[in-house]
Amino acid sequence: MICRPLSCAAFFVAVALLFSSVAFGQDVLDPAVEFTVDLSDVRNHYVTVTATVPVEGNRTQMMMAVWTPGSYLVREYARHVDSIEVTDQDGNELNYSKTRKNRWTVQTRDVESFNFKYRVYCNEMSVRTNFVSHQYAMLNGAPTFITVRDRLERPHIVRFKMPEGWQRIATSLRQGEDAYEFIAESFDELVDSPVVAGSLNIYPFMAGGVQHHLVNIGDDRMWDGTEAAADLKKIVEQHQALWGEIPYDRYYFLNVIGETGGGLEHDNSTLVLSSRWTFRDRGRYRGWLSLCSHEFFHTWNVRRLRPKSLMEYDYENEDYTRSLWIAEGVTSYYEDLLLARGGLMSAREFVGILGGTISGVQSTPGRKKQSLTESSYDSWIKFYRPDENSSNTRISYYSKGTVVAFLLDAEIRSQTEGEKSLDDVLRLMWQRYAATGYTERDFRRVCSEVAGVDLTEWFRIAVDSTEELDYVRANRWFGFSFSADEQAQRAARTAAREERRRRREEGGGDDAESDEEEEEIDFWSIKAPEFDENSPWIGASVSDGVVTRVRPESPATEAGLNLDDEVLAIDGLRISGSISSRINRMEVGDEIEMLIARRGEIMTLRLTIGPSPRSNWRYGYAGARTDRQEERVDEWMSPTEFPVPEQEQVLEEEQTTESTEETENAADEVAEDQAAEEAGEEEAGEEEAGEEEAGEEEAGEEEAGEEEAGEEEAGEEEAGE
Repeated sequence: MICRPLSCAAFFVAVALLFSSVAFGQDVLDPAVEFTVDLSDVRNHYVTVTATVPVEGNRTQMMMAVWTPGSYLVREYARHVDSIEVTDQDGNELNYSKTRKNRWTVQTRDVESFNFKYRVYCNEMSVRTNFVSHQYAMLNGAPTFITVRDRLERPHIVRFKMPEGWQRIATSLRQGEDAYEFIAESFDELVDSPVVAGSLNIYPFMAGGVQHHLVNIGDDRMWDGTEAAADLKKIVEQHQALWGEIPYDRYYFLNVIGETGGGLEHDNSTLVLSSRWTFRDRGRYRGWLSLCSHEFFHTWNVRRLRPKSLMEYDYENEDYTRSLWIAEGVTSYYEDLLLARGGLMSAREFVGILGGTISGVQSTPGRKKQSLTESSYDSWIKFYRPDENSSNTRISYYSKGTVVAFLLDAEIRSQTEGEKSLDDVLRLMWQRYAATGYTERDFRRVCSEVAGVDLTEWFRIAVDSTEELDYVRANRWFGFSFSADEQAQRAARTAAREERRRRREEGGGDDAESDEEEEEIDFWSIKAPEFDENSPWIGASVSDGVVTRVRPESPATEAGLNLDDEVLAIDGLRISGSISSRINRMEVGDEIEMLIARRGEIMTLRLTIGPSPRSNWRYGYAGARTDRQEERVDEWMSPTEFPVPEQEQVLEEEQTTESTEETENAADEVAEDQAAEEAGEEEAGEEEAGEEEAGEEEAGEEEAGEEEAGEEEAGEEEAGE
């Protein structure tokens, strides 16, 4: 909702509250929890919030969420709350006590209503926290609003007091009596609806009969908002076509230009962070489009089509699921695939990105320690808390989930001779489980149904175990291969031919295979050597002489080198520069003495130089591909052709604006939106609570060259939760 003052708004808010009460099965007379958010002190990064609460008993328990849906970490938002004041309807102080880290109990005997007033410190620029300054405000529901613990299903009304000179607010919440009042049908919707205020530039576009808005917040002088909105339209149309149904009647891309990165999904909006320079750099802009695509895909996958354990959020405790690899990994697979289908990325670009993800997974030691289901379940304690040992012990459900989604798609296409794909699985899942939620077993059952074969063993290996992934079927289907260099490829071909010849001489193999088919199969199975025998390696990362990381099953591990050890000398010679330059002069098999300091104690370690793990191999198009494989890739990348019903809405096209003073007709359009809603034309199932944040960062290891899965909140623009 983009806000300017409206006439007749009092009537609209009354009707909206009436319908929201009926929709949620509430008594029409259930009073709302009302909030006033005072933005007058934003220059000091503070907002003052006052909750006005009708009393329904002798005690009222207030609660603040400890986490944000879509970002699976307890973040303790109450740590940013101070200066609590509680008064009754006449301004008299009331007794209250803090009973838990995020709860307060107010004594409300003989009181009609009370005001619960507090300040929130807002100086963390991320998609699940708050940031306010003299320029603009970015507020999320969970870290802002303290509500009544047992009234989460009640309507919540929010009014904003704007600083001087601030005129506009953008949010997916319905507008109330004026431009600065908004209505959430429940606490879920309030948490699910980020708000931005200040200097906003709005770029509307229509897709699938629904009004969408790109909202730029901050300095967007280097952005072409009109072009960015046109690109978003292409993305939106591919997503709508894939799913075959549009479950929302309005949507906002809230793009905060704050020189950082990240993204988080919501039912009717997404909050993404970017830089003023993003649009001018093709690589960064492609990453921003991927991020928007990722978050928008969540409009279906995980916002409305959820694992059963996430159907109702427990805002005070962890909600565990083993299916985050479906929610995030499948989403990450499609984020760029749909860019390619929308013409915003070439097929080779997409395959290159996919190959980079595969390389990262195959180079991460943690893939041998943690399965995808374990990675999903442990998100609350591991994913958002990486340390120097993380890549050794865990694998990202984003990156490996992406790879498994690709392999699953290829498996289904291969098993059905291209008649079905993972697209069909998602549409069938949507039809069956959007209303009820799904289990891991439900997803696997549908995949087997679509593939026409039992995929139980496939999922056991790819998802439930730490066994290596099998790329052979995908390679054969699309004509992809692993490669290090041409010499390695030729050697692999020769070895494969010799093995076939030997088997045939011994009476095995299929003599009917053509030479062409044999050559293809040999090539599809090429894999680069695991180690480079000519590259010396110790398996430790050292920065300024201090060990920052030790890889398991490496020469450093065998020698007993520890994190934080200071390397002083090698073979009696002082280390004065990079340790890598010294190691690179060694030969594989050389034995060295390393003088180190460990917590003040000087000691000597004996270490044998080993071969470096191969990190420069690539995954992508094979050199010799058949016409049919070319056609399969084209089919894979082709725009989705699926009928999308246009919603019946009264929507007038807004004029594109690049300044805060150019949409004078916005109020009329908002009024028509509300009138359409109150007439009962709004699509069902639209506003469920939820969220997510920005994908993940792949961190490169200094010496092993490996890419470990990183934390979404590291500020990378491609990151999407």
